[in-house]
Amino acid sequence: MRLERKYSLRSAGVEDVERILDIVCSAQRRLHEAGIDQWQNGYPNRQSIESDVAHGYGRVICNEGRVVAYGALTYDGESAYEHLQGGRWLTTDGGAYLTIHRLCVADEAIGGGLGRLFFTLAEEEARARVGSVRVDTHPDNSLMQHLLTTLGYCYCGTVTYESLRLAYEKVL
Repeated sequence: MRLERKYSLRSAGVEDVERILDIVCSAQRRLHEAGIDQWQNGYPNRQSIESDVAHGYGRVICNEGRVVAYGALTYDGESAYEHLQGGRWLTTDGGAYLTIHRLCVADEAIGGGLGRLFFTLAEEEARARVGSVRVDTHPDNSLMQHLLTTLGYCYCGTVTYESLRLAYEKVL
């Protein structure tokens, strides 16, 4: 993939928090303008981003040193995923999985394939540790739903995380 030569994924640091918050605020604005009530209640916020960074969950994609995308990668399981409704997970053996949360892209990088690249690089990282990736998205977030299905994620049911979410999984 051409983008991989230009962009890199790395752990987010304290020095990245302000830039990440700018990207999150822009994503919240775009969601609002699209009529999607995802992230419209003050989440994610400084506390959640600082917690991601402190726990080593935060990842950023950089272009020539400038942060252009953010997401959180957790291998600790997601308690909301224990209560899947209307379906079942692809992996049900109780094994570890990667969860991707809070993925957002800077305004100037929208449409450049960074969401796809973030997932690709996260999956590469995860392959050495777990057998699958789980993610959820708002029912009105058709762009994320399209991205997930084109990347081979399967719809598995619904969970409640902030509000009702569509849950997806991909076996690595």
